[in-house]
Amino acid sequence: MPGAATAHPPLTLDDVLDLKYLGKWEWSPNSKLLGWLWDHGGVQDLWLGRPDTGDTRSLTAAKEGVTDFAWRPHSEELAFAQDGDLYLARPDETNWYTLHKIVARHDKHGQLAWSPDGAQLAYGCAGSLWIYDLASGAHRELKLPGKLTAGWQASAPIAWSGSGRWLACGFVSEVGLPAVAVISPEGRLAWRSTEPDPVGGQVWVDQDTLVFRTSRQLNTVVDAYLLVLANGEATQEETPPPPRAVLRQIYHSDGDGKGPAWGAPAVPSPDGSQILMLLEDDGWAHQYLYDRSASELEQVTFGACEDFGHAGDQAVWTADGQYVVYSSNRAGHGWRHLWVLEAATGENRQLTCGEVTDVQPKVSPDGKQLAFVRTDCYRNMDLWVAPWGDVSAGARQITFSMPPAWTEANQVKAEEVTYTGAGGWQIHAQLYRPHGMGDDGSGGAAKRYPALVWVHGGPVRQMRPTWHPMHSYALFHAYHQYLLHRGYAVLVINFRGGIGYGRAFRHGLYHKMGVDDVADVVEAGRFLKSLPFVDPERVAVWGLSYGGYMTLHALTQYPGEFCLGINLAGIWDFAQWTRWVEKKHGRTGGLFKAFLGGDPEQGTELYRQASPCTFKEALAQPLVNFHGTIDANVDFEQMDRIVQDCVKLGKEYEAYYYPQEVHTFRWRHTWRDAFAKIEREMARYLRPS
Repeated sequence: MPGAATAHPPLTLDDVLDLKYLGKWEWSPNSKLLGWLWDHGGVQDLWLGRPDTGDTRSLTAAKEGVTDFAWRPHSEELAFAQDGDLYLARPDETNWYTLHKIVARHDKHGQLAWSPDGAQLAYGCAGSLWIYDLASGAHRELKLPGKLTAGWQASAPIAWSGSGRWLACGFVSEVGLPAVAVISPEGRLAWRSTEPDPVGGQVWVDQDTLVFRTSRQLNTVVDAYLLVLANGEATQEETPPPPRAVLRQIYHSDGDGKGPAWGAPAVPSPDGSQILMLLEDDGWAHQYLYDRSASELEQVTFGACEDFGHAGDQAVWTADGQYVVYSSNRAGHGWRHLWVLEAATGENRQLTCGEVTDVQPKVSPDGKQLAFVRTDCYRNMDLWVAPWGDVSAGARQITFSMPPAWTEANQVKAEEVTYTGAGGWQIHAQLYRPHGMGDDGSGGAAKRYPALVWVHGGPVRQMRPTWHPMHSYALFHAYHQYLLHRGYAVLVINFRGGIGYGRAFRHGLYHKMGVDDVADVVEAGRFLKSLPFVDPERVAVWGLSYGGYMTLHALTQYPGEFCLGINLAGIWDFAQWTRWVEKKHGRTGGLFKAFLGGDPEQGTELYRQASPCTFKEALAQPLVNFHGTIDANVDFEQMDRIVQDCVKLGKEYEAYYYPQEVHTFRWRHTWRDAFAKIEREMARYLRPS
């Protein structure tokens, strides 16, 4: 029985650190191969596999890692960026690959995109756009109106139009806003957005038509437009309009005014006649179809559910344009299954079922197979492939990311629970009992265990009763399983502000950041303390990013509720963070500005309430902090401020920093050090037996 005592040795830290994590993955153009990035200890390598035989093999042996790859159209060749250089991989007579270095600059290459005819490769390098011509071997830089976007701003990669005449690229404008440009391969700028607000989500609809979206009023108002390039130039309606003006609005939403509208790139049908959009006009994230010939938008999925899996997940069309495949939690808020929509009739049918998280569906180019990412209660994220006509019964696992130690008997299955949060809201969570205790309380019913409240980041995330399909949260799930073997109970919570429960739940932070979300965390601790097997004097709280931020708030606003807080890269001063993030990443409008009344100068009191440093004098329990020095999501100065304030006020704290480490630490050796220190601090204050 899962959770019962077994003869298997307990999980070790090496077992936790030996997992692999999927990154980008794609079908080859001929549908015979799958390519994927696999992160193992911080280094991503490029792997290839044949779904028909199950054979898999690493194409690379990187030192720093492979950052991106792209299949060349109409072939089994592919380009990839490894250790700062660009390569072309070509099959040879041994039916494997020969690698050819095409750029040796050891710089930040990525966003690889082939022209439709496979003759040219576009790529980004250190914020600039470049073109590589295969025939001549020449490279040339294309001048954009600003710096090419990357990282969290890149809502869509560099994209060629179907005709090959244009590239659409995201860039940061002169005033620091995300913008879109259309440029020819020769470097002629055809069009650029001039909106006074963020523009993004650019996707080609057909040969020369682009769809993109704009957002206004702190991302609460969203519009979508079609841009048609006519006679080699882009035109748009003005006064007086130039000939053949072709910029047309196809969608407008005012949202609810209480938070940012949900935004995901549109997904055009193969023939460009229809455009699929993920919208939440009825309060839930559903699929809508825009018919270009009729200029009509129609909602095609319904219910108290969300029709996407997580950040980066999106629906796909079959090659014949008859069906759309998407992930949804309509069969249960904590799960994700694949569904298929028949575009002509609007009929929706469930493809997969069970206690799984199925996301990122991709139909093979020949239309015969469906690949997707699956996790379940005992397995980490892996690629699965099924025949299109028998997805549920015919699915088979292609990659195997877990070492042998990760047996079902060595893991604890989540128990789904709910508790009452701020304002009487129902908060969903997953409870993990200590390993060996047993689901019925046997093996230690009279024993009291230390317990942890884990708070996720984002906050637009959702924790699942399965392994998580995102790297960061799968890593922490693995570490929690390790801690369960050492006598801890764990409660993983889905506090307000996250996905999975509709727009009203996600917008529960409106003018309440640092208030109701913190109360949800504190009530989670109280829920744990009410359980007969939990020692109420030994309950701690911890989390990464927004989870670290919530940890800081819980300890400063509710002293005495938790005996320990562990903060990984949390925000201490929200006004400081807002100014830093805009200087570093541009004036995005910000997820949080909608909740905080605008800029720090406009929402002074809301920013004060949202900042844990406001309540620093009340900090009474020990606080342990971890942060990487090159964190691009939360400035390292937040750690400095925490240390300065704790020293000045005489508070009990520890601070560990990691040079050249990122937001979610990258390297295995960093996590080995950090996890060991976290366990040591937990043992010091929670005293597991």
